[in-house]
Amino acid sequence: MDYLKAERERGITINSAAITFGWKGNRINLIDTPGHVDFTMEVERAVRVLDGAVTILDGVAGVEAQTETVWRQSEHYEIPRIAFVNKMDRIGAAYGRTIQEIWKKLRARPLALQLPVMDPSGKGIVGVADMVTMESIQWDNADGATMERTPLKEETNSALYQEATRGRMALVESLAELDDGIVEVFFEEADGDHMRVSAEALKESLRRVTLANKAVPVLCGSAFKNLGVQPVLDAILDYLPSPADRPAALATIDGSKHALIPLEENGKLCALAFKVTHDSRAGPLVYVKVYSGSKLNKRMTLYNTTMDCKERVNKLLQMYAREAEDIPSITAGNIGVVVGLKNTRTGDTLVQSNDTSSIKSNLQLGNIDIPSPAFFSAIEPASVSEEKAVDEALKNLTREDPSLKVWTDEDSGQTLISGMGELHLEIVKDRLINDFKCKVEVGKMRISYRETCQSEAAVSASYDREVMGKRSKAKCKVELVPVDEDYQDDGTSLVDSGNYLQMDLGQLAGSKDQQQAPSSSTSSDSSQLSKEDVRRAIHTGLLSGLARGAILGFPLTKLKVKVHDLEMFGQDTSTGSISACVANGIQEAIKQASPCMLEPMMEVHTEVNESDIGSVVSDLSGTRRGHVIGLESSVGDDANESYQQDAQVYAPPDSLLANNEVGEYKSKQVVKAHVPLSSMLGYSNALRSLTGGSGSFSMRVIGYGQMSKDRERAVVDDMRGY
Repeated sequence: MDYLKAERERGITINSAAITFGWKGNRINLIDTPGHVDFTMEVERAVRVLDGAVTILDGVAGVEAQTETVWRQSEHYEIPRIAFVNKMDRIGAAYGRTIQEIWKKLRARPLALQLPVMDPSGKGIVGVADMVTMESIQWDNADGATMERTPLKEETNSALYQEATRGRMALVESLAELDDGIVEVFFEEADGDHMRVSAEALKESLRRVTLANKAVPVLCGSAFKNLGVQPVLDAILDYLPSPADRPAALATIDGSKHALIPLEENGKLCALAFKVTHDSRAGPLVYVKVYSGSKLNKRMTLYNTTMDCKERVNKLLQMYAREAEDIPSITAGNIGVVVGLKNTRTGDTLVQSNDTSSIKSNLQLGNIDIPSPAFFSAIEPASVSEEKAVDEALKNLTREDPSLKVWTDEDSGQTLISGMGELHLEIVKDRLINDFKCKVEVGKMRISYRETCQSEAAVSASYDREVMGKRSKAKCKVELVPVDEDYQDDGTSLVDSGNYLQMDLGQLAGSKDQQQAPSSSTSSDSSQLSKEDVRRAIHTGLLSGLARGAILGFPLTKLKVKVHDLEMFGQDTSTGSISACVANGIQEAIKQASPCMLEPMMEVHTEVNESDIGSVVSDLSGTRRGHVIGLESSVGDDANESYQQDAQVYAPPDSLLANNEVGEYKSKQVVKAHVPLSSMLGYSNALRSLTGGSGSFSMRVIGYGQMSKDRERAVVDDMRGY
């Protein structure tokens, strides 16, 4: 499924890909997502439409830093999960230790369902022992297609049988803590004997606790050797939900009210566009999940409630990674690709064009959170003749990836692209050159800073120009106040990019809503603006004015801006003149309010052995200008009530794995710090040196912090080049 050239070269997933296949009479839609932090957006929009998830863990590395980030994303959407411990064929693989890490790092209750079966001659894993059915499952060594199940017997493999017995007893005990249903079976049908609880009863109980997000079934194997794949597919059917098992989708109507969209095949059509890709021949391919409705048919006319426009479906496709198959329709609960949608983007809601109630109420499914980009670099076409091709390619890339932003620097005229990280922008460059065949030069990687103000300002702004022989005029007052992280708004402001926007329209002179004496024959109602037109124009002006700061032209944040006393001049005032007046007023106010620079601040969690704490803390607080805010064990407290540190979790001893002695799980220390992003460039290599390769870290943007004057001067000099 990793079909991009860059994915195959690097051996990582970059682009989430979808595939549909059947298993035992059931249809499974699978989305393969990346794990790298730079492609968080790909995970976010895929998780948004999932019903269940399989978390792949490395049996050697265990739970890695980025695994925790992706796990939290799936927790946010309350996605039921199962876990598969992969790479059990490799030296150093530790199944028991990985289960302990699921419990202690991910704060999830793991339920081991399998044990690895090792070859006595030391050839590695040859199968798994299923503790639910008490069977040994072994595969042929050719391609893993042939699977043989044999009952576990004490006389055949006493050590494995005894461990499987211990594991099954622990599984029944754990389920009894989480599910009342299995308790009844235990006493009434099994007469208090753990081994007599039927496999069917265990599977039903496992399904209930998994759907309720109380526990995570854990399986093991080696995907490279195709060992353990079939039981994972069985577990998907047995324990993960179908679309019908999931709660009704939550939507908003009339901008604020909430409504539930149940999965009804006979209901009104409602679908979410969660991903867009560009195909050189077919154009934009829009991936959609149909939440409700009989069918999404080809040649159907849809209405995009987010973009407020009609869209025509030309073709419907079923994707098999890169390959596509034409299909006549997409049914409720399924995923497919729509060809022909010109304006639809990630997170848009689609309904039928004749569904007037949904269109009037502006029905919208929950949007997809788009993270803010943290890095940017300049991009230049190799020649003037390449400009159009580069612009078109960038337009397609930004539609594909909403976390990628493109804008033009007004001072230098350069085109700038910003993304989530160094690898993200490197992949964008590769795709421009290899996929879109553009000849471009990409500049040095830079940090995406922000600007704000340190003092208050109030200005009276006026706009009076002649455009194309027509007078364009407006006046207003703008007040600008800096706010901090703890600012509590009274609910009257529009919040955008950390700014609080207010507009006091009051009585608008010259507006359509105010009664005026017909003093002039040229002043007719049809030429005047309604309050809603004025409101939209002011909002556009606010966003335009705050998009560019006074120091280096970075967007502004942490400001409260109020526009009031707007004065209009009949036909001479248009929405454009109002927007320009407001934007000019904000720019003037910024210059008077002591502008200053902000830099992205990261919350960094560095996990290290106790012996390395001193050197890591010294590096973070000294060299990297960070502020260490705490030190705790990697097994810390958690607000999650279902996580109880003292609960007994069964983890099989790793000495079961032939010739592979692995120590018990030892908790590391986690250093928590707030560090400027600019200081974190190249940190992975530095941490490897400081900890001898044993340290790991994760980081996320938590906001923007003010720079010192010396640091600000250095950044300004570096950016301007003088």
